[in-house]
Amino acid sequence: MPLLSVVTEAADLSAALQDLLAQPGQYPAKDIPLSLCFRRPGLGFRSAIARKLAHHQAQVPQQLAQQYLEQITATVSPTNNATHLFTYEAIATPQGWLEFSLIPLDIGRWLDQVIRPQAPISITLDADLLFSCHYLRSRCQELSDLAAVYHSTQLPQWHFHHSRFPAWEQTLLEAIARYVLAALNHQPKPHLLATVEKSLWEFHRHCSLFGYLQQQPTLGCHYWQWLKYLAQFFQNYLPPSQDFLTISKALP
Repeated sequence: MPLLSVVTEAADLSAALQDLLAQPGQYPAKDIPLSLCFRRPGLGFRSAIARKLAHHQAQVPQQLAQQYLEQITATVSPTNNATHLFTYEAIATPQGWLEFSLIPLDIGRWLDQVIRPQAPISITLDADLLFSCHYLRSRCQELSDLAAVYHSTQLPQWHFHHSRFPAWEQTLLEAIARYVLAALNHQPKPHLLATVEKSLWEFHRHCSLFGYLQQQPTLGCHYWQWLKYLAQFFQNYLPPSQDFLTISKALP
């Protein structure tokens, strides 16, 4: 399975892949069909560009997809700027799709790069959703702080190399990816943030942080990193909630 290292500006994975897929010259980058794809665990994309070309050229989609993959692989140039480089496993499927799966090590790197929005976020949220998101942010921070007290010999850190994500973690990753990529294109949608909120409730329901820290420390540190990350993520992406602040101040 070929590995493609793609130079990516401003952590915009979609735009970088579209630029790469535009290299053969048939279409400009903005017209390259590309969408998030989660047929495999982790974070991935797929493009129908070869299927589109096959339709117009009366060719076999799989054959054209393989040729297209070989062509773009040949255009990738080495670079020393590792900060802006993200690596994908790339395949041409029997149906003619081009699929790109971000390697596990780079999932955490990407999340860290998008923990703060590239530009101010302008979004109007329903009061109940905003309150719930701020509550979840506070809960993530409190659990992370407790872990620091009771497991001071351990440190939160990403371990995305575990081979199989539980469904609740995969759902959370997908929700964050959809919201962040929309925000990078100045289109942060309330329903996408609502999906993040819903998936985080599921995360809390299934993830027993302190059980993992005691019994599977590597995974425990990974989920601890998730909680620490999500507290900061919500802090950076959410507008303030006056209702939540008022209630928080009233608590003893």
